[in-house]
Amino acid sequence: MVTARIVEYDRRQRTYFLPPHRRAVLQLHAGKNVAHMPEFLRLLAGVATDVADCFKLDGPEGVPYSAYHGLQAWLANMRKQEMENNLVDYFVPTIPGLKERLGEKHNLESGIRVHDAGCGRGIPTLILAQHFPNSTFVATDLDSEPVQWAAAESNRLGLVNTTFQVQDLVKLPADWSDSFDYVLAWDAIHDQADPEGVLREIYRTLKPKGLFSMVDMRGHTELAENLDNPAAPMLYGASLLHCMPVSLYFGGRGLGNMWGQELAVSMLQEARFTNILVLDVPNIHANLHFLCQKP
Repeated sequence: MVTARIVEYDRRQRTYFLPPHRRAVLQLHAGKNVAHMPEFLRLLAGVATDVADCFKLDGPEGVPYSAYHGLQAWLANMRKQEMENNLVDYFVPTIPGLKERLGEKHNLESGIRVHDAGCGRGIPTLILAQHFPNSTFVATDLDSEPVQWAAAESNRLGLVNTTFQVQDLVKLPADWSDSFDYVLAWDAIHDQADPEGVLREIYRTLKPKGLFSMVDMRGHTELAENLDNPAAPMLYGASLLHCMPVSLYFGGRGLGNMWGQELAVSMLQEARFTNILVLDVPNIHANLHFLCQKP
C-alpha cells in the first residue's frame, strides 16, 4: 500500500497514515470509489485454474456461470452504485422522449413495455420500475440464481409492474414479436454464446419504431487501438477470466468484453437496426451506449 502511493509512510517514526482525501475512494459504499475492484479480482482468481484447464487439448471448452461464486452479488452491488442516482436522472434523459413515455407517477396516460435483456439481478429494472409505475418491465437472464434474487427483491419492494424469468435470449417466446417499446441490455451482449442471434431476437421482439439501448464496454475491435487505454490490461484480463469462458462453455463466439465498438456497430447493422448512435454513458466512462431503432 505504501509503494502503491496509497498509504503514507513516515521513515523516521516508522508509522503509517491514510490521508483523508484517499479514504472515500477506498470505502466500498462511499459512492465513486475503487474499493470494488480488488474484490472483483479476488472473485476472478477463484476460477483461474478452471480457465487454465480450458487451454489443454482435452480440456473443457469453457467455464459455467455456477463456477463464479459470489460474482452476481458483486456485479449487482457495483451496478447499484453506478445506477442509483444516475440511471433515471442522467442516462434516461439522453434518449429523446423516453422519460416522458415511461411516465411519471402523476401521468396516468403514459407507460410502455420494457425488456431488460441479460438482467443479472435486475438492478436497472428494479430502479426503473420504482420510478415509472405506469410502465411494465420484463427482465430475463439465463442464470436462475440472479433471476430468483431479483424476483424476491421486487416482492420485498412491493413492485407490481415487474416480471423476472429465466430465458435464453436467443430463443425468446414466439408471442413476444413486436411487443416491446424499449429494450435495454447492459453489459450483456458480449457474453452471449450467439450474440448475432440475440440481436436478431431483440429486433424481432421490438415494436416498429421501438428503441434498443445496448450498453457495453468502451474499447476498439483492433488491439492496436487499445494500447493507450490505461484500463485495457484489466479489461482484457477480466474478459479472459469471465466473459470469454462463459460464452465458450455454451459453444459460443467468446467475443469477450473488448469486442470493440466497430464490431458492435457492424453487428447491429447486420441485425437490421437503424439510426445507430454511439454515445457516452453519463458518469460511467468505462461504457458506451449504442442507441438504435427498429424501423
